Amino acid sequence: MFTLCYRNELKQLPILLERYQEEYRVEYIEEIHLVELASFFQEQPEEAFKFFKPHGFDKKSLRKLQRNKAFLSFIVQKDDNIVGYFFLRCYFIGKCFRGYMVDYRWRNRGISKLTAKVMTDVATILGIPSYGTIAPENMASMKSQGAVNDIKIIEQLENGDYYVEYCPRA
Repeated sequence: MFTLCYRNELKQLPILLERYQEEYRVEYIEEIHLVELASFFQEQPEEAFKFFKPHGFDKKSLRKLQRNKAFLSFIVQKDDNIVGYFFLRCYFIGKCFRGYMVDYRWRNRGISKLTAKVMTDVATILGIPSYGTIAPENMASMKSQGAVNDIKIIEQLENGDYYVEYCPRA
């Protein structure tokens, strides 16, 4: 349903990704990336998953997501190594939920900010608002996402996380 509603907008995404091919390369997740992506997740320390539990991280789970046309998933590569992962889970009703992870060995190198830019650009092209959750103690996420977007806190969830809308800056 999502691809039917947004097919013209989705055709613009490969052109958008061409803009993000300099220091780091941003690509759609393809079948050929799944083994490496599963390894990427296995190599992350347990603390990396404290704030990030959107789906399974094994090859089978990743394959299912990769085949879901409403789940727009991307990798960030440096020298053919995956250093970051991000996604937008889109809904045909006109909104998306986003998330990301940066390899612990590549933190503080602008990758989080890059993922924020791409996610915001994708949501803007689709013409849909994007939402997410941020734990109050996850200041790194608040800072990197806030460098690109105005973050509007919609509510605080029962677990203490903020449910937020990422509002692109003009």
